[in-house]
Amino acid sequence: MNYYIKEIKYGDDLSRTAGFKARDDVESIFEDMGIKPFPIQSVIEDREKGNAFTKLMAHHKIKVNWAKRLSALHDGDTLFVQFPIVDHSLFLYKVFKSLKKRQVKIVLLVHDLEMLRWSKREDVSLKERKRLKFEEYSILDYADHIIVHNEKMKDYMSDLVDVNKLVVLEIFDYLLSDFNVEDNQKKYSKDGAVIIAGNLRKRKAAYAYDLPENYPFHLYGIEYEGKTNDMISYFGSFPPNDLPYAIEGGYGLVWDGESKDTCTGTYGDYLRINNPHKTSFYLSVGLPVVIWSHAALADFVKAHHCGIVVDSLDDIKSVVDQMSEEDYQDILLHTKEMSQKLTNGYYTRKAIQACL
Repeated sequence: MNYYIKEIKYGDDLSRTAGFKARDDVESIFEDMGIKPFPIQSVIEDREKGNAFTKLMAHHKIKVNWAKRLSALHDGDTLFVQFPIVDHSLFLYKVFKSLKKRQVKIVLLVHDLEMLRWSKREDVSLKERKRLKFEEYSILDYADHIIVHNEKMKDYMSDLVDVNKLVVLEIFDYLLSDFNVEDNQKKYSKDGAVIIAGNLRKRKAAYAYDLPENYPFHLYGIEYEGKTNDMISYFGSFPPNDLPYAIEGGYGLVWDGESKDTCTGTYGDYLRINNPHKTSFYLSVGLPVVIWSHAALADFVKAHHCGIVVDSLDDIKSVVDQMSEEDYQDILLHTKEMSQKLTNGYYTRKAIQACL
């Protein structure tokens, strides 16, 4: 039997998951493919409270809970796990070790590698970095298959695990129901603004506070505290289901880090191996992307002709100026075709099927 772990937050009923849009979409695709949910409800309300011993006991309690819930699995079963695990624990690797002994096939679908993202932040202690790396490394060892974002992530992971375990996703899907991409694309134009959607806190998106002043930008997201003027407009934040209908412009920006000149810092460097979910959002609503030339997804964008690639945000105006209206319409057509794949779960289904 094929199962997937459905993590449930502490105090929530079984209809509410611990995930966000990317995880929820994967769960929907699992169920559509006949893969049955295996709910595991969190047993810890607030694990950050208490002393070192209390926190250690919380890790142990999580492990015991998972072991008890998964004891019913046996030889011939396949278990899909979204990774990293929300209710993470130093001791969860023991549960996966036990599953392997019982001949249960384990498939990890990677959303993020915190050992390359969170653990590299300057405000994370050495102790926390070691814990994160151990939690992730120790579980990767027991997977039969690991679904990774792209070829760049596959290259990195091949130094940690057997390369034959690795299955490339290519890009995250972004499910949308009853969405008319052709109608939505009527709002887009070649000279339209560059959309920046997501977390706009300065610590996360410092580049958004130093945007070029020769091209219009439309910002959507939480906690933007920068300037607005004729070229920079801030529209606030929207619920995920409303955002596709709110944005207007010409391109969606895939950028991160501290600088408009290149992608730098922990988050900027992470783009070299990561598939940002915002890329999938833009493409799913039929919006071509502007992406950093060294991002892992830059090759995908070029291959599928669904956006433009730049070294610096200062390059956007010159690239757009040199583009003909016919070129932009061709990009829109390819982006519409990509939207139809992403909104129906094409890439996730293909990767899951490769693991069965």
